[in-house]
Amino acid sequence: MNSYQSLFDKQKALFYTDTTKTYQWRMDQLDRLEKLLTDNQKAFCMALHVDFGKPPFEQLFEITVPLGNIRYYKENLQKLMAPEQVPIPQGLEATGNKGVIYKEPFGVTLVIGPFNAPVLLLLDPAIAALAAGNPVILKPANTTPTVAALFAELIPKYFDPTAVSVVKGGREEITELLQLPFDFIFFTGSSTVGKIVMRAAAENLTPVILELGGQNPTVVDQTANIDIAVDRIAWGHNAISGQWCIAPGYVYVHENIAGEFIDKLKAAILKMYGEDPSQSPDFARMISEHDTQRVASYIIPEKVVFGGRFDIKKRYVEPTILYPSTWDDPAMQQEVFGPVLLDRQLAIWRGRHERYG
Repeated sequence: MNSYQSLFDKQKALFYTDTTKTYQWRMDQLDRLEKLLTDNQKAFCMALHVDFGKPPFEQLFEITVPLGNIRYYKENLQKLMAPEQVPIPQGLEATGNKGVIYKEPFGVTLVIGPFNAPVLLLLDPAIAALAAGNPVILKPANTTPTVAALFAELIPKYFDPTAVSVVKGGREEITELLQLPFDFIFFTGSSTVGKIVMRAAAENLTPVILELGGQNPTVVDQTANIDIAVDRIAWGHNAISGQWCIAPGYVYVHENIAGEFIDKLKAAILKMYGEDPSQSPDFARMISEHDTQRVASYIIPEKVVFGGRFDIKKRYVEPTILYPSTWDDPAMQQEVFGPVLLDRQLAIWRGRHERYG
């Protein structure tokens, strides 16, 4: 017997009553989630700090973004729920037919959250699911145990389990959950686990949304405002210690401005995190010693032009710039997911681009 079959069945039974399709039910769930966040903001911020040293700005970001999304759905829910009339071929119009889109919820939804934004990226999909009339089972990341424990403590205080429930745990618990015939699955995480989720979902023809990672190249050509570029790249790459899917993975810089770019990028990082980022209250830690070791292994000493220090036990990798980089560098073979940034030269002329390693 699946450990979560009873919970799934109870949520399915609620869905079959059509209660979740009502405006009142949806608004009630959004109100409950809004209250949960506002009542417990300090507790969530503390949990984020305990799990991997998230700085204050990043803590608040994880709370304010879901609250903003809740407000959006509450203000627009009636409009979003309303049937939408759409045009149909003229021949069908002549028969007196009309085209209407009726917006129906899918059913019981599983949301599997990641570690890097364990509040925001767990709740944002759940907010959309609840606003659309779907009961939700939340699976927080097991690598942020303090946040996961807080969700497990608070959700039952604010929600009926037939509407929203939490399942803690790791690989075994996810495996069991994925055996159930969910009506929709939302997963945020690595491509490796994404393949497992999609494979399991295919057994029940369950629709999925997968938010996965990958390399993100950034191009800085000779027309760029370098001061703006370095500020955005320095923050974008080092926020959450580089552990987010839209962090720049490597930078192509026009050869004519490469030197100036690197000098200003160094200055921007120093301004944000100081001479010793390990002492900065604005710089997070890696999620685990294993990931610290993985990211540290990408640092090629002879290519370090800034940073390069790390401490495995303290889960710390200093904001680091490697230059010049080539396609053979280890960090170019996969998503870095850490504060090691690779710089490459880019030459542009006659509308053509040539890469220099």
